[in-house]
Amino acid sequence: MHLTNKFFSTSIVVLLLTALSSCATIAPPAPKTSAMSWSTRKAQLAQILNWQINGKIAVTTSQDSGSANIDWSQRAQNYTISLYGPLGANNVTLNGSANKVTMQTSNGQTVSAGSAEQLLAQQWGWKLPVSYLKYWIRGLPVPNMPQQSRYDDAQRIATLNQGGFTVQYSDYTSKGSVDLPSRMTIQSAALKSKIVIYKWNISD
Repeated sequence: MHLTNKFFSTSIVVLLLTALSSCATIAPPAPKTSAMSWSTRKAQLAQILNWQINGKIAVTTSQDSGSANIDWSQRAQNYTISLYGPLGANNVTLNGSANKVTMQTSNGQTVSAGSAEQLLAQQWGWKLPVSYLKYWIRGLPVPNMPQQSRYDDAQRIATLNQGGFTVQYSDYTSKGSVDLPSRMTIQSAALKSKIVIYKWNISD
């Protein structure tokens, strides 16, 4: 009886060791990545014409630096961009269409120009390519313009070189079935800008 119990105990130990050894050799499952191709993702993003973002933007140039909260509402070719500086200073609102942009400042001044770039340069000293940004914000290159892109494992743009600027996307957020940028850096020879998007809203 003693020999039988000893044999039984030994068998149990061997079986347990074998099971543990088998478990140790099983590789963990690979992280899931999107199977969506860039062409499919690009078409999906291009269909987003009406959207709104809330976030923060910081700009650094060789002469100055500053930051502001940003609210941007886009309806096809029409947009409203509100910038709120530190402690409520230098607030500006841009209302634009394809051919005209009007800027309203916190002191009641209203100025119009042909582009948002001109108005922001006058008021803030920032030479931001706003006409490009409405594409870059969505993770898209500007159409019909030379560009070079590098993509991440999910076939989203990681780095974009276009129009003399380098755009780097460090994070995305999912909005339904769409991945949209939530953190990006825009850099040229004249400036460096960081944009953090806290909230995306997409409408029909």
